[in-house]
Amino acid sequence: MAKSDSGGIGAKKGFLYQDYVAALNALYMLLNKSIKEIRCEVSDDIDVVYDDYVEYVQVKTTKAEKAWQIGEFTKTSYKEKQTKTGKKKKEYGSDSILHKSLDCDKESLPARFRIVTPRDICANLSYLKVPLKERKSIDGRCKILKSLRNRLKNYRSPNNNDVEYWLDNAVWEVIPSIEQMCLEANKIIMTVAYEHFGIHVNPTRDPQRILNDLLVNIIEKSATSIVLRSEENKIYNRTDFIDWFRREVMHCAESARQHLKVYTTDRSKLEAILDEFLIDDEIFSFSGEKSCRGLKGSYHRKKYNYINISKGIRRWLPEVLLRPNELADQSPENLEAIIKRYAKAKAQSLSEIDSLIANVLLHSTIRTSYGSQPVAASLYVDDGKATCFDNIHIIVHDHAPDILLMGFSHLIIDNVKTTLEKITDEFDHLLESDAFSNRNEKILEDKEDGYLLKHDVDDILKANTSLDENLDRFLFAFFLGYETNILKCSESDMVGDYLIDLKDEVRFHFQRLIEKLIKKDSYFEDLHLHVYIYPIPSVSALKQTVRGEMEGP
Repeated sequence: MAKSDSGGIGAKKGFLYQDYVAALNALYMLLNKSIKEIRCEVSDDIDVVYDDYVEYVQVKTTKAEKAWQIGEFTKTSYKEKQTKTGKKKKEYGSDSILHKSLDCDKESLPARFRIVTPRDICANLSYLKVPLKERKSIDGRCKILKSLRNRLKNYRSPNNNDVEYWLDNAVWEVIPSIEQMCLEANKIIMTVAYEHFGIHVNPTRDPQRILNDLLVNIIEKSATSIVLRSEENKIYNRTDFIDWFRREVMHCAESARQHLKVYTTDRSKLEAILDEFLIDDEIFSFSGEKSCRGLKGSYHRKKYNYINISKGIRRWLPEVLLRPNELADQSPENLEAIIKRYAKAKAQSLSEIDSLIANVLLHSTIRTSYGSQPVAASLYVDDGKATCFDNIHIIVHDHAPDILLMGFSHLIIDNVKTTLEKITDEFDHLLESDAFSNRNEKILEDKEDGYLLKHDVDDILKANTSLDENLDRFLFAFFLGYETNILKCSESDMVGDYLIDLKDEVRFHFQRLIEKLIKKDSYFEDLHLHVYIYPIPSVSALKQTVRGEMEGP
């Protein structure tokens, strides 16, 4: 006959069911201050110690097709003995489920009793499913008491209480499955984490992880990162349990901050500061894409809306000035430090208002155009001029390799022609610099993938990879803000077709920049370049408004 392990499997399921009952009762300590401790396998399967009584919980998972009957509940073992007359007589023990439950009544605190089963009970026992406080209005007590007395006779607990005492202090709880207990446990964990500790745990991951950690502590099969202290006989007191739970939810909160995707790609939540009024990709036909993008602000009541732009810059500042871990960390204990760090960074930026304006405007444009994931880093050239790529973004594609965008922003104060010469020199210098050659190490060091969407740009950041080998995976972006005579601070002072002239002027500056780059080195023909050009009626007016907005509360 083939061997069967069904008995072993059934036993394991029974033990697991009991462990879940113990875990659920431990979690009740979080909701009920009158529960002082939970004891496992001390007097009964689980003892729940309250301020003024102890509830002894017996868990039974025996399999059967029908509901629990009184006979099954009170069934005892027996031995056959031979009398002096030679007749056989059955001598019954005191080891039924009911006997064992009543035997737990031996402590100084009054006893209550609970039987927990996945199987339901018959109608004759249904009185036991009624909560103790509701039984005065329920019939059936006398009938069940008579049945139990017939089976236990005069049996008494160590504290000299009989079956009537047991009946008046016992409930039968039916929990059909482990899955039902999981749902209840997860609900408690999420509720307490938020209402008692102010933490929203991840409902798809954290409650189950905390429950699993609790189960591991209860069955003591392995060590965990956060250990719940208990005595050798598995006594979990409320003070230690709440401290353990607090550390668990804090760990979840910290883990969530480390894996929170802080840069949304929802276009409805990414509010652009400037509008694109020109996109022209046909001016040049090199192997590398050359795209001209014209940006403009808006007018409100015929006045150029510097205030709207300034408010937009302030709105985007946290993404530019704070690290992703700071954006993710909203914990009360760290919030003050993050606010101070932000205020300090903002104050420092006021001394470099030109570069800050250009940096934020390019950042917001890239984010709203591509839903990109910004890398909180800048690649500087050690030339004493603070030359750098001030915007580095990962553009994630669904069906193609992801792209690394490296941006270069300027708010032009001087003559545009002269400044374009300077910009092309700086770009050429930057690509030749050690800073760019070592970009892989710098970007890998600074990007915090736990806060970014999944991407594959690490492929082009591996050691010994070159720009030449990955030209299609890099996009270089220029942001050029400059003062134009075509736009006026008052819309009434402009001619009706000013937008046509503005597009021509933007294309002209774009062509000049690209031609200067190609003249410097034909290598730039192969690079993908997007140039964002932003004509402004008055650079000084913009700077003044932005400064006032940033210095405000």
